[in-house]
Amino acid sequence: MAGIAWVLGGGSGIGAELVKQLSARGWTVAISGRRTEPLDALKASHGAHPYPLDVTDAEACREVTVRIASDLGRIDLVVFSVAAWDVTKPGVYEYEKFAAMMDTNVLGAMRVLDPVIGQMRRQGAGEIAIVASVAGYFGLPRAAAYSSGKAALISLAQTMRTELAPENISVRIVCPGFVKTDLTAKNDFPMPFLMEAEDAGKRIADGLLDTKKFEIAFPLRFVLILKTIRLLPYPLFFALMSRLIRQS
Repeated sequence: MAGIAWVLGGGSGIGAELVKQLSARGWTVAISGRRTEPLDALKASHGAHPYPLDVTDAEACREVTVRIASDLGRIDLVVFSVAAWDVTKPGVYEYEKFAAMMDTNVLGAMRVLDPVIGQMRRQGAGEIAIVASVAGYFGLPRAAAYSSGKAALISLAQTMRTELAPENISVRIVCPGFVKTDLTAKNDFPMPFLMEAEDAGKRIADGLLDTKKFEIAFPLRFVLILKTIRLLPYPLFFALMSRLIRQS
């Protein structure tokens, strides 16, 4: 059944494709991002409702949550698809770079989720989907800040799923592999199983609307490979990671 969705990070990449998918399936969709032009474009093309927002601004996150619920009546589904990404050098852990990514990827989610959960409690139900990444399955070389932030989101979603279920609030995690976006365009290393953003958006929509699975992860072959690596004994795991650094 269609309802009211709010997609954050909806101006480009995976988020924008998800907005298109939800709109095509009859959902009323609010979209947020820092840049107004892409939001306005999706309003013109797919009837989305733009709410510009920087997730590093806690007060703005609270205000936009209230405004969407007031304008559209309720918020049935929230998809947090905001991400900051930058390639890091092995052995270099710059505080400023880590802080910027964590502030957006992890704390940005918390600034939104806190008022969203309050709204869903008031309306008696709701669903939250947090877009993490297969990069959060374990610590990847050259992605220390990104991997650790996405791992935090996966752990967060696991905890929230358990704690919020009695209140009829469902929580799910989305873990895509490599997707062609402005973020991955920065990468100077091989990206196996690279897929188009349109395909990723459709897979997320299918997973959210047609299944009840906690984790929506794709592409399947890549997910299975990474989950197998996660099970390796540490000597084998670190030998494989050292090989990845040499190859990159």
